[in-house]
Amino acid sequence: MKFNSHVIFLIAIVGIIAAGVVGATILNNGSMKQVDFDGIKVNVPSDAEFIKTQDGYADAKYGISIKTFQNNESMVNYLKGINGVNVVALKNQPPQSLAFIQGDNTNVLVTNGAQGVSIGAKDQGLVADMSNSVVFPNHQKSVKPKVAVPGIAPPPHLEINTDFNFIKNMLVIANNPDLNVLLFEQNINNVTVNGYNNASQSGNLDSYTANEFGPAKSSNGASINNNSQSNGSLLDNPQANNLLSSLSSGNSNGAAGGDSPSSNGVSHISSDASSSSASTPSVSSGSTSGNGASSNGDSQQLSKEDIQKFAMKKHPGKTIELKDITYEDGYYIVLVKDSKGHIDKYQYDPSTGDEIKKITK
Repeated sequence: MKFNSHVIFLIAIVGIIAAGVVGATILNNGSMKQVDFDGIKVNVPSDAEFIKTQDGYADAKYGISIKTFQNNESMVNYLKGINGVNVVALKNQPPQSLAFIQGDNTNVLVTNGAQGVSIGAKDQGLVADMSNSVVFPNHQKSVKPKVAVPGIAPPPHLEINTDFNFIKNMLVIANNPDLNVLLFEQNINNVTVNGYNNASQSGNLDSYTANEFGPAKSSNGASINNNSQSNGSLLDNPQANNLLSSLSSGNSNGAAGGDSPSSNGVSHISSDASSSSASTPSVSSGSTSGNGASSNGDSQQLSKEDIQKFAMKKHPGKTIELKDITYEDGYYIVLVKDSKGHIDKYQYDPSTGDEIKKITK
């Protein structure tokens, strides 16, 4: 039986990547276990014990607070209601995330454009590690894959306009004075983006992004598999999966995003490293905005009110009414009226709020 040379090459590359990842699971300060919070998985300290609170989940030992979000609107409302915070950027902060300090706690909100999770604790390094371990229900991981194959895949790098566009749009819509989008962009560029890209170009990315904590240990000392799927398949590895996807389909985007899953009605705080679990009611996902766009589709879609805000910023001094915004064939169509009554029609992206083009009759 003959093997296609391209297939053999892919297998060899994936094997190299897998070997590198296995070798990178050595611990530094502590051990971690993967816990399911309303369908969103996060690596937390192995001896943490979470209880369900009115506002999410909490662990008293490390002072960890975790809050999950099942749609874009709930995250925007969360950002609107935060007061007395300072926007910061962390060295090892994942894409599509916002970091801020409130009191003694550092908090990171991570989204995939459809769902999100806010993680807070006093230990800033622990918060960074936990935020980089997020696995959303569509198996999208918060951490950016670090594939680099000479001649095929260039060294990974961060771009503020693509790797942080979801969270930037939320900040614009929330319009919270304490969470200034300009300050966010400045901090992210100066600390996270520049630091990550410099480390990538110099070949020091592995040490630059190394976690302070690591996977939990079994009784015989072996590392427990913290992958998002229990079968331990090689393709659960984000690096291997991303490389195969990029070579086969040309899509190498490592930013978080994807389908929003439906709720099964009940979820548990379950750990892949522990047999104990606590039953808790889940937050229903797949809710609609009430304006023709559903969050249970290919990506989280903005409401008519959100699109109106983006359009008004794009066309200051002109009239844009909600009744003149419609959802057609996967896009928002916006009618813009000037002072003389002339109307132009524009097409808007339902996920980002970007104006795509002017529609001519």
